Amino acid sequence: MQFQWLKKIENPLVKPFYKQYLPYSRPNKAEHIAVLKEGNNIVACARLRPIGELSLLTGMLVAPDHRGQRLGHHILRHMRPQFQNNKTFTFALPHLEQFYGQHDFYPTTQAPNDIQQRFLAYQKQGKQLLLLGFNDSNQADI
Repeated sequence: MQFQWLKKIENPLVKPFYKQYLPYSRPNKAEHIAVLKEGNNIVACARLRPIGELSLLTGMLVAPDHRGQRLGHHILRHMRPQFQNNKTFTFALPHLEQFYGQHDFYPTTQAPNDIQQRFLAYQKQGKQLLLLGFNDSNQADI
């Protein structure tokens, strides 16, 4: 498996991958997109959406025929240098809390307003999600 950050001009390359497995997900030009490739095929993907000085980890997806191989862990380990204490967040399905916890994302109620408002909008749509914030106690706060 090969990890890479796509160049902004390459971002449209993930659209067919999302369309096939997660059609409601809409990558945008501003996002930083990480992929795992097997040959020329994308088998896992995740995005960091900038929100001012914050970032939202979103669109985490492993192709169904590649699940169970720890590729989600693999991609998050490679993305980790981009995560910042108390500035990187994700909205996770409740059953994934332990998975994200292994990568230092913990439930929080102390998210900045821009993140909190997006989270509340999802909740109003009836989505059952957890608000998780990145906090590596071994990493110095910036």
